[in-house]
Amino acid sequence: MTALPDFAKRFKRYTSAKLFELKLILNGESDHVYSRFKKAYSMSKKIGQGGFGIVYQGKRLTDQQPVAIKFINRKNIREWGKIGNELVPMEIYMLFKLTGTPSVIRLLDWYQIPEGYIIVMERPFPSIDLFEFLSAHNKVDEEVTRFLFRQIVRTVLELQDLGVLHRDLKDENLLINLETGELKLIDFGAATPLNKSQFTEFQGTRLYCPPEWFLHSSYLGKEATVWSLGVLLYNTLNGSLPFKNEKDICTAHKLGNIPHYSAVTEEFRDLVSRCLSFDPTTRIGLEEILVHPWLNKKCGDWKDLTKRLDQVQLLLNGLYLKEQQLLDEGDDDGPIMIVCDPRIKQESDSGISSIPASEGKKKRSHGFGTRPKSMNPLEPKNNRKLKNARSQDVDVNALDQALNLAHIATIATYRRACSRVHGRR
Repeated sequence: MTALPDFAKRFKRYTSAKLFELKLILNGESDHVYSRFKKAYSMSKKIGQGGFGIVYQGKRLTDQQPVAIKFINRKNIREWGKIGNELVPMEIYMLFKLTGTPSVIRLLDWYQIPEGYIIVMERPFPSIDLFEFLSAHNKVDEEVTRFLFRQIVRTVLELQDLGVLHRDLKDENLLINLETGELKLIDFGAATPLNKSQFTEFQGTRLYCPPEWFLHSSYLGKEATVWSLGVLLYNTLNGSLPFKNEKDICTAHKLGNIPHYSAVTEEFRDLVSRCLSFDPTTRIGLEEILVHPWLNKKCGDWKDLTKRLDQVQLLLNGLYLKEQQLLDEGDDDGPIMIVCDPRIKQESDSGISSIPASEGKKKRSHGFGTRPKSMNPLEPKNNRKLKNARSQDVDVNALDQALNLAHIATIATYRRACSRVHGRR
């Protein structure tokens, strides 16, 4: 009986996607841009979801380059920017602005659709997010932490020089290349222009948020960034977050030094405590972090460091296996009906990217919100999925009943859509 719920959910997603396509046709929407998108990219399984959108893995058909395809719901877009004469979500604007920054994920293309925007980004291979990397190792030593944290600080300083405030720095928003150790910052859904005045609107993950926000509903961009870096630094070496909730964030300074659950040096303790200073005016600056004695200690290259990380090769093997499975499975026909604004160029040579609170190291929270992914409507794949479902221990009568109910619901929704369209005409 385990296959029935999954199959029913897939069928529901498929019918929902086809109904949306039908509504676009009934409302006179053209699908020519959707066809262009399908000629340029293929999409497969979902790889991320959270408060701002949903991300699928895919590939560019011209050269088989792996890509990540993100959908942003229009109702979740709070800030806008301008590229030329075109208004775009702030996430796209920021990524466009950061084109050429090696440590930031690169934008390849974007499309406007009735319900939001599609962003096509590079998908570095073989990479996983830092959350998954740290979970596989539980925790890492100071030298590995230094190797990674040095890259993060330099990236944040690059963003500062370009006037960009990310506002959601955490392990889930950093991709690590398992072969080179290089990090890339992703998910600019909370990003905003950096200014010297205080921010009065919160964006990001609450357990990485500084105490001044909870106490005064305002914060300064640079000081808040340093606090997030302190949380990230502590988490990388200790294998857990320094604070369990908002109360801890606001009262921990009254209880003395933050306890560590790994053997750490005094230089490391000093850097963490200065990043997590309760008073933002006494918090260490970003430039000071870069010249801190702990960060400037010598550390080996990635090849040497991975010799003590026994899970890296296993993670690499898993990534190559998944990528091969993706190639073997072929394309999954469009999870989203795409209707582009003709003003948007079909191809872009510039780069642009994007994925809220872990209360413990083993929990991951995401940040998007979207349309469901569909099954491939091509008959051969549907037959194969049905055959696979029936080959397991499935109650066939219950399966047929579920399909009949879904079919009835589809017809009813179709009739309502038709009646609305005819009523308007």
